Amino acid sequence: MHRWSQLFIPTLREAPADAEVASHKLLVRAGYIRQLGAGIYSFLFLGNRSTQKIMGIVREEMDKIGQEFYLPTLHPRDLWEESGRWTVMGDNMFRLKDRKGADLCLGMTHEEVMTDIARKELRSYKQLPQIWYQIQTKFRDEPRPKSGLLRVRQFIMKDAYSFDMDAAGLDVSYQKHHDTYCRIFDRCGLKYMVIDAHSGAMGGSQSQEFMVRTPAGEDLIVSCEKCNYAANMEKATSKLAPVEDLKPEGDGQPLEVHTPGQKTIEDVARCDDDYRRGFENRQGWGSGRRAADARRSPDERS
Repeated sequence: MHRWSQLFIPTLREAPADAEVASHKLLVRAGYIRQLGAGIYSFLFLGNRSTQKIMGIVREEMDKIGQEFYLPTLHPRDLWEESGRWTVMGDNMFRLKDRKGADLCLGMTHEEVMTDIARKELRSYKQLPQIWYQIQTKFRDEPRPKSGLLRVRQFIMKDAYSFDMDAAGLDVSYQKHHDTYCRIFDRCGLKYMVIDAHSGAMGGSQSQEFMVRTPAGEDLIVSCEKCNYAANMEKATSKLAPVEDLKPEGDGQPLEVHTPGQKTIEDVARCDDDYRRGFENRQGWGSGRRAADARRSPDERS
């Protein structure tokens, strides 16, 4: 380890004018990162050292359940066409051509590449289950890069993929990943929430996200402290308390009510409500409004 006086740590007294969130301001002022372009950052000594420590924690926990790969960032178009996602990814995908005119892209995720390896190399069910992961640079053409490292065009991501015999085996692999991610976030000292989420372009029948509350966040979530339910707004559902339907009374036929001079639905509703309150008072039924309304006599209509 070098002496502090020998290290390159370019600190700043003031945050850049375009830095809005606290994390962005502190990372720049402390000399962790420097911006090269919109959504593109260089990690200096302290930034890279911190990133390597985080990657070390992730790698230690993931090695307990899976095997690490290192896959190419440059992908041929044919692979993405085969999965149907060449078009689905839209403008978020960086696309280019080589000198021969062949279409390529910069990987924003690696399902296609991992699956291509599996279909060529896994020849027997006895080789399953498999969990493969990598820690790799990803690219995404963000339309509005902002908030420092929170929304960028180039980033480091740990992505993992499992290959299982059946749905039951998939559930086991899913739970292994869930428990592993909990250990990773616990070791990083983060206060997080596990929420139900929409799978989006990644696909799948179930998706969960590990979220950390921050004023700089862009996702909205709903949660319940009593039952520990949490989900983002795209996935959240609610359950109304059961309500017992009113029992039918009389012959069940509609009853005409005189509403002179009432022109709107709101006026009619108010008139009918006033009518029912007056009728209840005359009958002395108090809270039995619905019973009185259902038993309204022809003499009470005028």
